[in-house]
Amino acid sequence: FLSAANYSCGGLLSYSSGTLQSPFYPGNYPNNADCVWEIYVRSNFRITLTFRDIQMQGGRCLSDYVEVYDGPLRTSPLLGKICSASLRTYTSSSNLMTVHFHSNSQYTYRGGD
Repeated sequence: FLSAANYSCGGLLSYSSGTLQSPFYPGNYPNNADCVWEIYVRSNFRITLTFRDIQMQGGRCLSDYVEVYDGPLRTSPLLGKICSASLRTYTSSSNLMTVHFHSNSQYTYRGGD
């Protein structure tokens, strides 16, 4: 059993390339996770985010999902909401993108990167 106290996730990222992963990837992610990453790059640049592999609960993305926002969380357009994908890519319109990883209290899966 894993509790929220056993891991940390999310944060502010500012670099030219890198990797985001769900908690404990490639193992199963924990229940009741809410991770938010804000990704910044230099002005006049945009962010391209590619999901290489993601496997989460539910085909309709109601319980566990990843949301990608074109700017700050919830105040910016939602670029996509996914729970399973391979090689799906999103590009920001500015130098800020937000990624929100959410899991509920039921099943856990491998998550993604």
